[in-house]
Amino acid sequence: MSATVDTTVLLSGYQLIEQLYHGSKTLVYRGIRRKESVAQPVVIKLLQRDYPSFSELLQFRNQYTITKNLNIPGVVRPSSLEPYGNSYALVMEDFGGVSLGTYSQTHSLSLVDVLAIAIVIPSPKLTYLGLFFSSFS
Repeated sequence: MSATVDTTVLLSGYQLIEQLYHGSKTLVYRGIRRKESVAQPVVIKLLQRDYPSFSELLQFRNQYTITKNLNIPGVVRPSSLEPYGNSYALVMEDFGGVSLGTYSQTHSLSLVDVLAIAIVIPSPKLTYLGLFFSSFS
């Protein structure tokens, strides 16, 4: 997607570079952690609403807690959950990936590619935990 950064989003210790995703519930940015002496690339996920409900906050915190403890190849583990306004910012390592939606806009996927992705996404470990890729949107 790579949209311009919303300059009203200020998160202490981080510099936002580009918006990766803009959904009905969440925003995802690529940025740099400036808390340590070495700048570290990160991806930051925020709730869309300025005043999220208790349920939304709880779900966001649970997402952090569950994914922090997963050790499954292909599942990005968050590095921290930062306070952000009346909400949280979920900070994850940036490994330089792009969303499947963005990739499919610029590349054609063969049937073999689609089937390979379909096999990997609904991992038995994620299904056991009641997690699916759509729950992270």
